[in-house]
Amino acid sequence: MINTYNESSLHKTLKELFCPKNGETEEPVLGFICDIVCKNKTVIEIQTGKLTSLRLKLEKLLPEYKIKIVYPISKNTQVCLLNEDGSKRRIRKSPKHGNFFQVFREIIGLYHLASHPHLSLTIVYVESEVTKIDDKKGKSRFKNPRIIDRKLIKIIKTEKFKSLKEMSLTVLKKLPKEFTNKDLKAMGAGPYAAYTSLFFKKAGLIKPLGKNERFILYSKTSKA
Repeated sequence: MINTYNESSLHKTLKELFCPKNGETEEPVLGFICDIVCKNKTVIEIQTGKLTSLRLKLEKLLPEYKIKIVYPISKNTQVCLLNEDGSKRRIRKSPKHGNFFQVFREIIGLYHLASHPHLSLTIVYVESEVTKIDDKKGKSRFKNPRIIDRKLIKIIKTEKFKSLKEMSLTVLKKLPKEFTNKDLKAMGAGPYAAYTSLFFKKAGLIKPLGKNERFILYSKTSKA
């Protein structure tokens, strides 16, 4: 069987919260281990990492199963740093805040499934705690503290989309017929503006027209 994640406390908690009464967890389906499988041939996948890593599983299961992806975005994060022996060194608030537009960076590889009727997405905005340990085993050449767990503090709100295209259209309908990444940044996309427009382009929702100053000018297609 193929397992696509290393389970964190955040993943485990969300799996418990989103598992309905008729659901079974850690069930094998067509060669994959699925987070939650329901009797009505619905699969629920809790994905705290890159959504693109689900591509093979989605391509194999979507013809027969409805799949709901649950993706958490941490609006506020608390960082707990441990010493090498496991004792607590300090707790601080992270200056980074999750952003709706970050989801487009994660779904670039799923553009061909944007309109699939069996694929839906639920974004869960959360407050979370990240636990790091300074044991000199980090992957960077500086051996920085490494993440060993993520925990849910609380759920702030959820947003449900029937498809990746529906989610995209919530952004596109707020933009003029012709726009650039500058317009996306003005909407709050920030560093995710380029990922957002790239997904739109790959999904056939926009097309490039040329340049407007130093930005590529895009136009919405008939699909949008």
